[in-house]
Amino acid sequence: MAKHCKTFEHTADVGLEARADSLGELFEAMGEGLANVICPRQAVKKQKTLQIQVESENVESLLVDFLAELLGLFNLEKFLISGIKVKRIDEISVAGEVVGEPYDPTRHELGDEIKAVTYHQLKVARQGDEWTGRVILDV
Repeated sequence: MAKHCKTFEHTADVGLEARADSLGELFEAMGEGLANVICPRQAVKKQKTLQIQVESENVESLLVDFLAELLGLFNLEKFLISGIKVKRIDEISVAGEVVGEPYDPTRHELGDEIKAVTYHQLKVARQGDEWTGRVILDV
């Protein structure tokens, strides 16, 4: 099945739902879903690679903190994401790299402004042979 992420509407917010064969692919899919809300990834060139590492107290908090770290790359550094590769993950830490480029207002059309990644309806679970996740983005 590989990985898959889709957005859904949620009372003035945007939600992300994803499923994947592994926990690492689930985090990649959710991160790429977040990146698509900020700016369509197909418009972002693979110019620069950044290393990321996040630790948290459990897998649900890890997902929120991971997505917040990715959101911070845009909010603080104006870095847009084209792709994400998780190199190492367990239920309390994740390390990997993101590929993308700095925001260029002449080439990039921004989507919804994401204020925060929330814990509302947060879910990360293993169901049979796949991982599923759900998170609400405050826009």
